[in-house]
Amino acid sequence: MMKARLILRAAALMLAAPLMATFTYAADSASGEFRVYVRGVRVDCTAADDGTLCVPLYDFCAEMTDGEAAVSCDGGVFTVVCNEISVTAAAGEQYVVSNGRCFWCGAENESRGGGLYVSVDALARAFGAEAKHDDARGRVTVGDGGAVMSGDKYYDKTELFWLSHIIAAESRGEPLYGKIAVGTVVYDRVMSDKYPSTVYGVIFDMRHGVQFAPAYTGSVFRTPNEESIIAAKLCMDGARIPGEPFYFCTTEIMSTSWAGKNRTYIATIGNHAFFA
Repeated sequence: MMKARLILRAAALMLAAPLMATFTYAADSASGEFRVYVRGVRVDCTAADDGTLCVPLYDFCAEMTDGEAAVSCDGGVFTVVCNEISVTAAAGEQYVVSNGRCFWCGAENESRGGGLYVSVDALARAFGAEAKHDDARGRVTVGDGGAVMSGDKYYDKTELFWLSHIIAAESRGEPLYGKIAVGTVVYDRVMSDKYPSTVYGVIFDMRHGVQFAPAYTGSVFRTPNEESIIAAKLCMDGARIPGEPFYFCTTEIMSTSWAGKNRTYIATIGNHAFFA
């Protein structure tokens, strides 16, 4: 079991690090611009307010597919299709969907000039590729990629079922990032030797009293809403909040709760406070 946990922890860290990090760049000394190269071709880019580097969705997909990508837009939802790859992103959302897989962007997808700008890191992962960052030179390069495994095959159905249910029960009405934060708490516990090694086990863990109230009240069995399912998929594809939180409570009791009195405060997201 210890070996399995270590393997899972390493995989989770590799997935989570690039997703949740914010990359900021010094401008190129010659041109005064940031630069992104996709398979050797430079594409336009812009830095979001939080430092996330974003590129035009269609331009990125076109370079990754040798210009064979076809784009459509319906109500602010952009879809790019080529062969076995289908990538969808919506203006104002913070994720991109590729073949049924959900990848966290951080910054909101932004409509600009008739197109949509999306995180280059998220798009690279959506194509099974890697965005390599050279901070000193203000440069990002993305190499060859391809179709990622479909969500139907990639996401374990039992894990997705319980993770989406606990996220919905604990954070219905919270922002997407707040839902990811709840999922982070579940996965941090799964990776710890102090807790059960499965999502189901963590949710229904009663060894030290009730850990997740919905497991006791029964609200965990209610059907999750769409955003909670998306949040669960994002977590299963590596999205995390930083700080390795193991506990959370409502902001109303954050100063009087056991976690508030005994654990290190990390952040407040929506109506929840998170603790390590």
